[in-house]
Amino acid sequence: MSRPRGFTLVELLVVIAIIGVLVALLLPAVQAAREAARRSSCQNNLKQIALASHNYHDVTGKLPPVATSATLAGSSGFAAILPYIEQNNLYTLYDFSKGNSDPVNLAAVSQRIGTFICPSCVFARTVPIPACDANNRAPGTYAFSTGSLDPWGINNGAIATAATPQTNFASILDGTSNTLLAGESHWNFKDYTFTSGPCVGQVRGGFSYWSSPYPLATGFTTRGPFNPKAMAGDSNRLSNFRSNHPGGVNMANVDGSIRYWSETVDHLLLDAAATRDGGESLLAQ
Repeated sequence: MSRPRGFTLVELLVVIAIIGVLVALLLPAVQAAREAARRSSCQNNLKQIALASHNYHDVTGKLPPVATSATLAGSSGFAAILPYIEQNNLYTLYDFSKGNSDPVNLAAVSQRIGTFICPSCVFARTVPIPACDANNRAPGTYAFSTGSLDPWGINNGAIATAATPQTNFASILDGTSNTLLAGESHWNFKDYTFTSGPCVGQVRGGFSYWSSPYPLATGFTTRGPFNPKAMAGDSNRLSNFRSNHPGGVNMANVDGSIRYWSETVDHLLLDAAATRDGGESLLAQ
């Protein structure tokens, strides 16, 4: 009787090589599919933020501001819309007469909220780091759009800065489908480091805490580079929209529609979309 013939070493190596080639071919497709799912979820978060802003407008007659206090001593517009993203318990826990860094608000601002986190965001470090992130504030990865000017001053966007009267739908003269409401903020600046405290010199990555009313946290403009990958010595870039998606950034319009903007977009077009009453045409978009 003859023995059953097995695989030779050469045949096994050929099979292994073929499997390796197939894996190499399939892996990018799998990664692309996963990123597509994450980007879709990220867009859905922006949709929820836009709808919450509409509900806030229905109740107050105004769009949410970047800051609940003109002195930046209060909280952010994201804290103001908490009841409209099914976070009413967290909203009632928040003491709006105190700042977001006040110990009284620790239980609220330390909460990580799924709607405020894009699943594609890869944090450059752990957030929060106790004693390094004030009041152990949880991160957010979205910011409201305040226009195309200096984020600290009077602005021309859909969402008001602390120096600008609160806006409403009637003030969006360029049309709600042509005006940016919010966009992404990625914690990707590995060259942005802590300059004081126990974490001095360590990578800070970003400053987008959802509860912070500061422009470099939750109120961005289109001034400066779009989707920057590093701070490059320019602290103004902290207020620039950016993401971890390949080649672009998700942005929400005031009407609630979501668009994926290429990082190579003509900046004049981007600035036009950021203004609420500039009278610009967005036909090229």
